[in-house]
Amino acid sequence: RMERPQIYFFLLPFSVVTLLLCIKILFVLWKRNAHYNALFYKLIRTQAIFDISYVIVFFAFEIPQDWPHLYEYLIYHNETPWVQLMYAHSYTCVNGQTIDQLSTVKVTLIHITPPFIFGLNVYFGQTSSRFEFIPPLNRVTRVTDADFVRINSMVSMITSISGALILSFCYILIFLTLKKRPYRSWNREASILSTSFVLFLCLCALALYFLSNGLLSIINWDAMYALRMNYYAFSFPISLTILMLLSFIPAKMRQDVLGKTLSRTAVMRLLPSQTPHTQGSSDPRGISDTSSN
Repeated sequence: RMERPQIYFFLLPFSVVTLLLCIKILFVLWKRNAHYNALFYKLIRTQAIFDISYVIVFFAFEIPQDWPHLYEYLIYHNETPWVQLMYAHSYTCVNGQTIDQLSTVKVTLIHITPPFIFGLNVYFGQTSSRFEFIPPLNRVTRVTDADFVRINSMVSMITSISGALILSFCYILIFLTLKKRPYRSWNREASILSTSFVLFLCLCALALYFLSNGLLSIINWDAMYALRMNYYAFSFPISLTILMLLSFIPAKMRQDVLGKTLSRTAVMRLLPSQTPHTQGSSDPRGISDTSSN
């Protein structure tokens, strides 16, 4: 019996399409760096590192847990560094997915370094995880030291909740500022605002998951495991939705990623037609008055 059919009939094909779009987005951002030089796009570059790698590792080690004939494949990896590396990688991505003008190199270092350090601590400083068959569950699953599970859950809970609270405060300031501006300003920046706001909502959902996971790791292990079985429902939106929206919402990005023919179909014409502006020094708000064209 297939325990999680939604993974195979929806999540897997959706992920394949989104990852292909993501690769095209990264190519466009690299090739046309001068046109996409805002801080938002620099963050997207490093965010994609976490998103793409998380999705690939999830399918490589999570999906086989649903298929008994693949249990041997999982248990084989107990004698390799891959199990603990996968466990450390998952927490690195969680913390990576949660100023003034900065270069792409500086943004990358700031975005990646703290999660990478935490991931190294999980990999080298904690007891190695293993895949084991658990009779009460009648399946193979990853087994990790209980104390480290609680510690990692608490760190992820604090990180995600802190990120959600900080972004909440930022959006309050953004909306208060936009309220004082004419509608033209809202419309011109709508694509980036809407895309980043969806990412904020995904982060709130992830923070809710880790709040529940952290509390359940203390009071109810069975409930925590049941929740962890559905972790993908909270983690994949933040990994895939932002990339999918970025492919369609900004008009210039939509044309660069999908091409002129697909971007001018009847469905695509229903999406915003305003071209996002790049970051420049001529405007104190960080939005250039000249089009990225």
